[in-house]
Amino acid sequence: MSEERGARSRARGAARAAVLGGARAAARLPALRADQLLDALRARIARDLAAEAASGRLILWLPAAFALGILLYFGAAQEPSLTASLLLASALGAGALAARARPAAFGLLVALFAAAAGFAAGGVRTALILHPVVMPPTAPVRLSGFVERVEHRTTSDRILLRLDGTPVRGFDDAPALVRLSLRKGWAPPVGTRVTQLAQLLPPSGPAMPGAHDFGRAPWFRGIGGIGYGLGRPKAVPDSASPPASVRLAMAIDAVRDALARRIRASLSGVPAEIAVALVAGDRAGIPPAVEESMRVSGLSHILSISGLHMALVAGTLFALARAALALVPGLALRLPIKSIAALVALSGSAFYLVLSGNDVPAQRSFVMTALVLAGVLAGRPALSLRSVGVAAVAVLALTPEAVLDPGTQMSFAATLALVAAYERLQPLRALPRPDGFAGAALVWIVALVGGTALTSLVAGLATAPYGIFHFQRVAPYGLIANLAAMPAVSFLVMPAGLAGVLLMPFGWDHLAWPVMGRGIEIMVAVSDHVGALPGADTRAAFIGPATLACLSLALLAACLLRGVLTLAALAPLALGTLLAGAPARPDLLIAPDAQTVAVRTAEGQLSVLAASSQRLVVEQWLTREGDRRAADAKDLSAAFACDPLGCVAPLPGGGTIAVSRKAESLEADCLNARILVARDAPPARCEAEVVTPQTLARTGALAFQLRDGRLVAEPTRRAEVQRPWMAAVPPLLEAEGEAPDHEADAAAP
Repeated sequence: MSEERGARSRARGAARAAVLGGARAAARLPALRADQLLDALRARIARDLAAEAASGRLILWLPAAFALGILLYFGAAQEPSLTASLLLASALGAGALAARARPAAFGLLVALFAAAAGFAAGGVRTALILHPVVMPPTAPVRLSGFVERVEHRTTSDRILLRLDGTPVRGFDDAPALVRLSLRKGWAPPVGTRVTQLAQLLPPSGPAMPGAHDFGRAPWFRGIGGIGYGLGRPKAVPDSASPPASVRLAMAIDAVRDALARRIRASLSGVPAEIAVALVAGDRAGIPPAVEESMRVSGLSHILSISGLHMALVAGTLFALARAALALVPGLALRLPIKSIAALVALSGSAFYLVLSGNDVPAQRSFVMTALVLAGVLAGRPALSLRSVGVAAVAVLALTPEAVLDPGTQMSFAATLALVAAYERLQPLRALPRPDGFAGAALVWIVALVGGTALTSLVAGLATAPYGIFHFQRVAPYGLIANLAAMPAVSFLVMPAGLAGVLLMPFGWDHLAWPVMGRGIEIMVAVSDHVGALPGADTRAAFIGPATLACLSLALLAACLLRGVLTLAALAPLALGTLLAGAPARPDLLIAPDAQTVAVRTAEGQLSVLAASSQRLVVEQWLTREGDRRAADAKDLSAAFACDPLGCVAPLPGGGTIAVSRKAESLEADCLNARILVARDAPPARCEAEVVTPQTLARTGALAFQLRDGRLVAEPTRRAEVQRPWMAAVPPLLEAEGEAPDHEADAAAP
């Protein structure tokens, strides 16, 4: 019996030991599996990284480093030394060559060289285009020169005048190019020598801190003055020959004008104006309501000559030329018809670039198209991430300032995402296809619909952060609009437009324009229907510079890396999501003219005084707010109470702001207002915080925020920041010492 009990006790002990051992083993199992998974992940990352390096794909990051260098150049407070920039780039390039035997050091030095090269490229471009930014006289001036470009806009005309060297009163060194706005219908033809009485405006700048600098782009185009004409231009009968740039512009304008006349002879209304925009690059006649509808529906990219149009023109010419050559067996067997077709497409694309106005987006698209066709000529893959990278470097090396352009950012983001998606879907081309006409037709329809949907989805997701950052807008129904409109654009609008241009010399172009017009009518109908859907016009302002940088890095990682390395995109994506949020909004804005003032009301909207005198600035203020009101809205100045002497409005947190119109109001305004905006000199002892045109000449537009009961100002321009495209600070203000801090206690009147 005792032996039986002992056996039972030993059995229970063994069972207990087995259970405890199993529990300990089960506890160790997750740790072992986690370690194994971590080791497997490390091994997979190492393999994928080695594969990336062996395949040469890490070179795809060099264009991003090049662009980063350009951004660092434009972010500098003072103009960097060109000599130092070139020496740094040369030293890093030499170091990279010397470190070729050490992969890690070589890769790091090449990346640093690319960034330094981008930095130096910005300096070289600035040095080549360098011209002074002059403060024009306050009185009107008489200008004399040749009309180099004409833009017929919806409500006015705009000309680019190349001055002929005649002395201009008020200028020691007059600018070479001046852009003037004229009354509708007053613009003379390109090439006309005219004299024009004009009022030139002070150099433009950002409308508020962190906003787009409107003076930078004209400066890089060589434009030294902007203003408006006073009266009609007077033609000068002169036998002097215009400059070469004007003669070239005359020849191009003659072709564009002839095309526009032929289109308008066959079409009328909105279809005619959109056809002229797509063929000749003149968007001036498109009604603002149509442009807004296209923008809201997500179809505005169709109106700008870009990669879509270049691809359709080049693709159509390539297909036609190759098909025509293939019809002749002798030529098809003896000649490289594919290369010949690529040359035809390249020539046609170059002609379309010139015909469409040679704008920056068209230039960028042409470079990309030319590289694709060059790949066809060389027998290499025509569309790849390498060609996108080469195109980016080529465009940014020639025009580094384009890196700050929203169109450039959105164009390359969309192209990068589409080419990366195309590469990942390449294995689908190897799938077996059904036999017979019905099966082939089904595959073609699925490919067309699926390809259009995928293109719209990928491009929309890639460009959305940039659209929100720059324009504070989202097109939620863009996928639907593009699915419905792009077949008409791809199969009717652009092919018919190309056919019209080709048939024009033979007098048969009137057959093509109605087809193009019908496609445009379909596109506009889609735009109107989609734009009218609830929530189509969505405004958003939750992406700042830091968020955009993180999302850009996530896009690069997702597109350029392969395998498990693609998961690296999740880190910047998560960080960008955490940083997203509505930026702090100003409670008071004062424009540089010391007349236009915006105050935030209790309802949270801006109320703007004298919006018409600074329309562009006010539109920027409202856009960055996500405010749908226009600068000419009747209720825009509702918070201001005005009389002949001036206007007053309540300030956030208490107190009032006074905007003086006449000097007689200054004494009372100094007693009653917390902030006084005055064009006349205030009394010597003024208790209000005074903002004058002289103050704003130094600070630019002022943006005030309410912090702890105080209105604290942030200037648009700081004294320590001075670049060649910025107007110099007036010497008198520099001698005055530090600018006032513009803090006002708004707790009590």
